[in-house]
Amino acid sequence: MNFNLLTKWANNKYNRFLFLLFWLLVSIALPESRVVTTCTILILFLATMLSTVRQIRPNQRWLKYYAALVLLNIALLGLQMFGVVNISAWSHGYSITALIFLVVIFVPIFLLQQEFFLAPRVTADTLKGGIAIYVLMGVAWSMVYTILFDFNPDSFAGVQLSQVRADLLHFSFVTLTTVGYGNILPMGPLARVASDLEAIAGIMYPAILISRLVSRYTSNSEKPSL
Repeated sequence: MNFNLLTKWANNKYNRFLFLLFWLLVSIALPESRVVTTCTILILFLATMLSTVRQIRPNQRWLKYYAALVLLNIALLGLQMFGVVNISAWSHGYSITALIFLVVIFVPIFLLQQEFFLAPRVTADTLKGGIAIYVLMGVAWSMVYTILFDFNPDSFAGVQLSQVRADLLHFSFVTLTTVGYGNILPMGPLARVASDLEAIAGIMYPAILISRLVSRYTSNSEKPSL
């Protein structure tokens, strides 16, 4: 019985998505030296995103291009994991991989948003998807910061070169949630604009979309009194 429940839980695309999204955050926060662990989790997450996109929009013409982009990202991670290539040694290697990953993340965000607005009723899965989008927004903005930092290391103050991805991911979620610890600061004009936009999105998304989804879910789950 427990095995059947576990199988049912794993077959739900939102459960898989949130579970691997959590491990994605853990992997990015790991030291840069933990290449095998980080790449393995990233590959699993990319495969899950491809599976999720195929479930939402099967048999779409553009899906093959998205699949090719995901497979390219997986191939680069695999080659890095086995020591065949060293992306950090490339000229703007971090920017190349961050840009690919940014596009790969944006597609499920867009599709999940569309699915929410087209859904006839809000379910628990819809709420899970809304949470996944919010977390993905933080990851996506960290990719933007990675690109900015790669081209201009003076864009941010307080970022350690030994843990660039972890620091910028931390800064992204601190900005998204408007916590603002102040240990990492945007210094360049583009970095300030990007962080301002993320802070606005971090306030508006939960206040408007998530609250709307929760409200619709509550009203759908209420039973008329007899």
